[in-house]
Amino acid sequence: MAAFDLDIIHKYSTDGNLLSATFVQCERLHWELEYLAKEHQQKGNSEITNKLNLVKAQKLLCERLMIGQKIDSLVILVNYYAEILSQPGAEIRKANPQ
Repeated sequence: MAAFDLDIIHKYSTDGNLLSATFVQCERLHWELEYLAKEHQQKGNSEITNKLNLVKAQKLLCERLMIGQKIDSLVILVNYYAEILSQPGAEIRKANPQ
């Protein structure tokens, strides 16, 4: 029984750390997308530059979607382990619009 509990504690801790790192990744992608949007507004870019920026933005959005799904899965896992261990789960709150 103790080995099982240690395994669950390890998984809870590891997945919690992974969730934190994934949020950092998500924030980085958000910053890059914001930068691309601002750069496009500030400069009179050529058509080729605009197309390259569009492709990069699409790639970043796709990555953001995959990270969002990873976050959802990790929240479910962390909350599952938290319930078993009677620990606090991962709480997701809506972001404040800026």
